[in-house]
Amino acid sequence: MPIGDPGPLLALIEDRADEPGLAAAVIRDGDVVARRCVGLASLPSRVPIGPDTRFHIVSVSKTFMAAAILMLAARGALRLDDDVRRHLPELPAEISRNGPVTIRHLLSMTSGLRDVLELERLRGVWRSSPSDRDTLLGLAGRQTAVSAPPGVQYMYANVNALLLDEVIARAGGVPAESFRRGALYEPLGLTRTGARPHDGIAWPDLALPYVTDGAGGWSRALDLLGIAADPLTTTLDDLTRWLLALRSGSIGGVEVTARMAERTRVRDGTRLHYGLGLAVRRYRGLTVLCHTGSQPGYKAHIAYVPERDLGVVILSNREDTRPAALAAAIMDEAIGERFPRPYPGRDADPRLAKNGPTATQLAAVPGVYVDSETDEWVTLRFEGGVLVGDTLGDPFFLYPEGDGVFRDGEDYQATVPVELRMEFGPSDGDVTGRVNLGGQRITMRKSSPPAYAPGALGGFEGLYESAEIASQHSIRVESGRLWIAYGPGWNHGRVFPMEPIAPDVFLVRPAAPGIAYRHVFHFRRDRAGAVASATVTMERLKGVSLRRYQPA
Repeated sequence: MPIGDPGPLLALIEDRADEPGLAAAVIRDGDVVARRCVGLASLPSRVPIGPDTRFHIVSVSKTFMAAAILMLAARGALRLDDDVRRHLPELPAEISRNGPVTIRHLLSMTSGLRDVLELERLRGVWRSSPSDRDTLLGLAGRQTAVSAPPGVQYMYANVNALLLDEVIARAGGVPAESFRRGALYEPLGLTRTGARPHDGIAWPDLALPYVTDGAGGWSRALDLLGIAADPLTTTLDDLTRWLLALRSGSIGGVEVTARMAERTRVRDGTRLHYGLGLAVRRYRGLTVLCHTGSQPGYKAHIAYVPERDLGVVILSNREDTRPAALAAAIMDEAIGERFPRPYPGRDADPRLAKNGPTATQLAAVPGVYVDSETDEWVTLRFEGGVLVGDTLGDPFFLYPEGDGVFRDGEDYQATVPVELRMEFGPSDGDVTGRVNLGGQRITMRKSSPPAYAPGALGGFEGLYESAEIASQHSIRVESGRLWIAYGPGWNHGRVFPMEPIAPDVFLVRPAAPGIAYRHVFHFRRDRAGAVASATVTMERLKGVSLRRYQPA
């Protein structure tokens, strides 16, 4: 595949001669019309990034897994509506108490299964190891509780990819990677694509992942736990060939793209933004078939706009790359005036003045919101005319449409479509937000964070455990606030502050270079009023109960 001239389409990518960088390509009408590689694959050896540099593509791996499942279905080795326990009988029968979990549920991120990578992080495990895949499969096989019933709501979780990989192996009769190689890589000429399920595997020409070190420099990322579920590495040229294959619609005579992009309906009939391995987004009035991948130091994105026959591929080994935003900027450059709609952020301020709530209501919107039933958490703030929400997962960006309704305006920033309806009560602090977060419906009330006296905080101290996930957490008071250490091994692990956001509800932000999670701990009291347990809610894991067993 000739390198070609990057041209004006990729001129917006800054040169990064002495830093980690990225590789990008643009396809138009079936041809590669622009390609650019900037920065270093390895800082110590000063190896530049090129079209043959390998990157982990993280969740973009799910597009390959989905295609492999569809190939197996076409051969009659499985059906999408098979109960996953037909192929993985070791999974507990209890996960089907509300109906069978099917392969279709795994592909569409509607299984409701507990995400075992999030369970590992809740246990205080932050780094990958050669045994992670087996560890995660074993952990999945012990989970009798679920985050949600199957088919009820979209909940992105890497446990789905982990189980799909095992389904491919068993239905295909060979290891999943061998099946993908024979069914996908070799027929499409993807000679430099392959699985690297843990960091102990040396891989030639692999770009190392980098995060900022807090001092203006870069350090190698170490939190690679996610590659156990999304293991694929590839190059710019190979991933461009993959996007061209998806553009064609079929692989080996099997229709894949249309089925991967068929938007899923959940039980109440709501159509989601996600199909069977592809997200179906809107940008400025056009449909975009896409997927993003993100790990500390690795970022990837593929996007295809059928109505303009335009595709974008992005690979990066630096944490500060925003691949979806970069893809949107490249689409802006390539499509120009042929977009049906303007970018919503360009008229955000006048739209807020015209369609927003009253000045008094606008002043009441910013703050912390909590759903006391689900323990979901959001903070809202205005940045110019844009309403920005921070959640347990990715942030969202909303624009007013009148009657207290805010929507994302097809701006391609959030990873899921979002709608928010604000409702204002008679008093200043009486504000409710009804959020549709990618199909997850949450009703949240504005909360004033409580203030605790040191003596009252002492009532939360102690050790908390979950036998089901073999976790321990130590909570103590220090310097007038609560602190939590994650375990097992909590006594020598990382320690994080606990921020009160509502009565008996605390937010924890586990963080290290390149990682930032948010966990809500809701403490539960017994009849005497003493703290007896805590329930933990995360972006991809809901309602994990921790028993307080040794009060301080």
